[in-house]
Amino acid sequence: MSAGAAASTVPAWRAALKHALKRNGRNPTSKYAQIATIDAETGAPRVRTVVIRGFLGEYLSAATKDTAGDALVFCTDARSGKIPDIAKDSRSEIAWYFPETREQFRVTGTLTTSRSSADADAEEDEDEARKNLWKKMRRGARGQFLWPTPGGARAVVEDGERDPHDVAEDDPALDDETVSANFTLVALRPTRIDHLHLKKNERHVHEDVHGEWVTTRVNP
Repeated sequence: MSAGAAASTVPAWRAALKHALKRNGRNPTSKYAQIATIDAETGAPRVRTVVIRGFLGEYLSAATKDTAGDALVFCTDARSGKIPDIAKDSRSEIAWYFPETREQFRVTGTLTTSRSSADADAEEDEDEARKNLWKKMRRGARGQFLWPTPGGARAVVEDGERDPHDVAEDDPALDDETVSANFTLVALRPTRIDHLHLKKNERHVHEDVHGEWVTTRVNP
């Protein structure tokens, strides 16, 4: 059974997702999602957990946020394995489960980063959003972008010893305007959302058809 294309400015899937975020807001895991990319070297699937930081428009100026689309954003280290994966093949999907309301959103789309967007306007938007996201990060969280390369060997620290890689929270490198070169914003631009509501035993598929969102109710 098919419903028509969404006529409102906010797509039905986005309204449902924001409602789920609100209902699950007290659960600290509600912003964690599993994201799949394609390994740049082997072509095998790669799955990681990322913290979804909201929609791209939330980090843009009033003049541009309404034209930013429905991209979901998270951050990563420029030296991480995700960056070459995205550069080679931008296709991706996230699986996002909300335990309090027992909902799952599978969001399919393409990934761009604040350092790789082919479109000049998108690159400008993502660079602005990157700087604003940095300002919203805790200083302690900013410090990890000054650590050595992710995945590299790390010194063994005995109990009570200070890790030599830790960055003091009063370090000027963590100031609002001093955005680490390693700090990268990633945007997932969705083309399909599969929303399964287990409590209601309902499932809706939302698809971008020639720039308009079409919602279809399907069997769970």
